[in-house]
Amino acid sequence: MWELIHNQHGSTSTAQQLAQMQQKLTSIGEKERILRERSADREAHRYLLDAHRLLARESLLGGQVLNISPSETGGGNQLAA
Repeated sequence: MWELIHNQHGSTSTAQQLAQMQQKLTSIGEKERILRERSADREAHRYLLDAHRLLARESLLGGQVLNISPSETGGGNQLAA
């Protein structure tokens, strides 16, 4: 009789432990998903910042180097200011 009660109590305890482990695994999975999403968001943000920097640098350099036009008075090529 003692063994039957002990075995039933043990199976209940095991079921509770399994349920707790399942909850922990679910929680860990959710945390991992959130971290992956945040990482993807950060990566997209970095990409956009890099693109913005490149465009800003290109427009800055383009305004100094690419806008070469003949001078009205001198007839030669000069850098636009």
